[in-house]
Amino acid sequence: MSDRGQTFTLEAFVAAILLVATVAFALQAVTITSNTASVGDTEIRNQHAGLAEGVLDEAVADGSLRTTLLYWSESSVQFHNAGEDGHYDSRIPPTPEGTAFGDSLERTFGDRQVRYNVDLYYRNAAGERELQRLVESGTPSDDAVRVVETVTLYDDSSLVDESGTPRETTLADVEEQFYAPNVDEESPLYNVVRVEVVLWKS
Repeated sequence: MSDRGQTFTLEAFVAAILLVATVAFALQAVTITSNTASVGDTEIRNQHAGLAEGVLDEAVADGSLRTTLLYWSESSVQFHNAGEDGHYDSRIPPTPEGTAFGDSLERTFGDRQVRYNVDLYYRNAAGERELQRLVESGTPSDDAVRVVETVTLYDDSSLVDESGTPRETTLADVEEQFYAPNVDEESPLYNVVRVEVVLWKS
């Protein structure tokens, strides 16, 4: 074999080693785990967020979100027909023993293999944030989507019965039996509730 042929062979061998080393380095530099989100997963989460925002926007517009926050039994000191822990284990009961907001959530996500929690945050008399769980269907995954809306409640806001019909009883009448306290006794404002819907793929 000529010197020239040996040189070509050596160059090809060195090039192959460099190529293998480059691929090995790239594989070490990019760690792929089960938690790494694919483009498809991101699109699905964005879709879920968009749907949840639509549900919340509609619930604010038609008043059903406020109705849900006031869907409270002062005698049992929990939401109507709630479980032993004072919240719903998977979803708000369908109407007439529930609210239109609960119906809309279940209609939107019930057939999509999506689980969701609904958390209500409010301020206590000391100004600290506290939580009242409305729906708990499990522990959210690390890539769960969160969508938020706020609702202002007033002293004259009426509680609703099991069918969602307003009662004569107001928040001012049941301060001690309602989950959120009256944060301003000197004004019509009762409290501001932050509604957080957390969604993840089951």
